[in-house]
Amino acid sequence: MFPEITIAGTPYERGHMYGAAVPSHIRHSIASYARLFAYRRALDWAASQAEALRFVPLLTEVAPDLLEEMRGLADGAGVALAEIVALNVRTELMAGIPIGYYHPDGAAAMARNRAARVPEHPDEQPLNRGMVADAPELDRDAGECTTAAAYGPATTDGRMLLAQTWDWQGDQRAACLMLRVHAPGEPAILTMTEAGMLAKVGLNSAGLVVGLNLLRSQSDGQHVGMPVHILLRKMLQATTFADARTLADRVPAGGSSCVTIASTTGQLVSLEISPTGVAEVWAKDGLLAHANHCVDQTAAAGECPLEATSTSRERQGRAWELLRMGYGALDVLTLQAILRDRHDAPRCICRLPDMRVPRLDRGESICGLVLDPHDGVIYVAPDAPCQAAFTAVTLA
Repeated sequence: MFPEITIAGTPYERGHMYGAAVPSHIRHSIASYARLFAYRRALDWAASQAEALRFVPLLTEVAPDLLEEMRGLADGAGVALAEIVALNVRTELMAGIPIGYYHPDGAAAMARNRAARVPEHPDEQPLNRGMVADAPELDRDAGECTTAAAYGPATTDGRMLLAQTWDWQGDQRAACLMLRVHAPGEPAILTMTEAGMLAKVGLNSAGLVVGLNLLRSQSDGQHVGMPVHILLRKMLQATTFADARTLADRVPAGGSSCVTIASTTGQLVSLEISPTGVAEVWAKDGLLAHANHCVDQTAAAGECPLEATSTSRERQGRAWELLRMGYGALDVLTLQAILRDRHDAPRCICRLPDMRVPRLDRGESICGLVLDPHDGVIYVAPDAPCQAAFTAVTLA
């Protein structure tokens, strides 16, 4: 199971507790993203930190408390503030880079990282894409997650439930953790996140829950914008659905994503966020499913075309099919079963890695999460849900 960390106090104190608790996990995250930025953008880790610092003025304006928490996190882990900022804006640093792209100077950037003794995974091997460069049938979909949610007449007792896989590069499973945050005057938070990052998928004591799917639009990566992982944390600090929803409109995004917000008061919406605006996709008859393409027609007009290897439409369609099949009887167990689904594998919800594919292109279901904001519980499968049991992790 993923490590559980509870932090409390002032922003700096919270961050310091976090960093001091998992310094090796944070170095693991640095190793993963230093490699990613090198191969995809030819940015060595020093250059990546310089890029990340461009976000500090925005963070100072919109989330000074979280910037201070990052400062404490860096000190607690014994790393630079810029390294923690880089982890928290990692989505924006990759915005606008096509799936499967390798920069011709990527190997040189990795060599600079090695010379600077940037953390590296123990089993790291030089990248060799030659054996799969002309093999389009291999599972190289980097499309990420599948979300399924239900409430009201769709569930057994009317409660709100949100489930999702988190699909990404398998190395980052070792950096996952469950983070509890207790901040004065704010709701308590429970989130599954990557070490060094302030939030990802989670819920709070005010009955709110957030989920995340990656999207790609033609406007991505053109300016500094709201980092999605900071937005998720800010939403989890909100006390009402309306306050959380409003946050998505305050600062344009730097890259595209779908953030699903749900509340125990009966609201459920997926926000298709891009640098050009926010589109709303509301639940239908108490059901909602989303993957990695836009549903709103206006948002879809500006998105990047799906790659031939994308499984997004199949996964979203299958999630809708399973939700409708269970209508009226959906509960935690049935949503766990949806996350385990392997129908039409490998183009399926629960994705296993194709080991023939280089690790940067090798998408898989890192974990499965079913969130119950009524009881303040996240049920966590700490591996691909089709081969891992779910464990309850409580907010309290």
